[in-house]
Amino acid sequence: MFEPTRVAARWYFGELMHEDLPGMAIEALEQGHDGPMLRRLAGLIKPTSRDIRVEEIDGAFREMGIAAPISMREAQLILATETARAAASGLQNPFDAATHIRIGICRFKAEPTELERIVRLSEKAEHAPRLLWSKLERDIRDALSEFLNSRQ
Repeated sequence: MFEPTRVAARWYFGELMHEDLPGMAIEALEQGHDGPMLRRLAGLIKPTSRDIRVEEIDGAFREMGIAAPISMREAQLILATETARAAASGLQNPFDAATHIRIGICRFKAEPTELERIVRLSEKAEHAPRLLWSKLERDIRDALSEFLNSRQ
């Protein structure tokens, strides 16, 4: 299902390319969002950064109800929330979720404070002996759950 918040987070995080924007705009239009920026983006074929101004991209997200632009920090928190939900629902292993947050979302850099506990536990788990895995798994599940509760 098309989720404008998730798409915006992926764009501002740097996971989407300019060539992804027409498809995103078409999907948004099909879901009932509308506006001149979305229509313009939907009509482009294989666009590059020269074809689309930043203001147009921000405008398209605003036409979908997003307070664009969003900060890198907020994009990280949105993506981390998605990852934590996947772990909480059993779709993703909690160790993998914590590692993804630490490496894929925080990129080994200073993380948003809301993710600090998850990142520290992921670092600890990386070299932990097998006999500590069950406790670490519980601690990671608790940290992910605590983070999710803070995002509601």
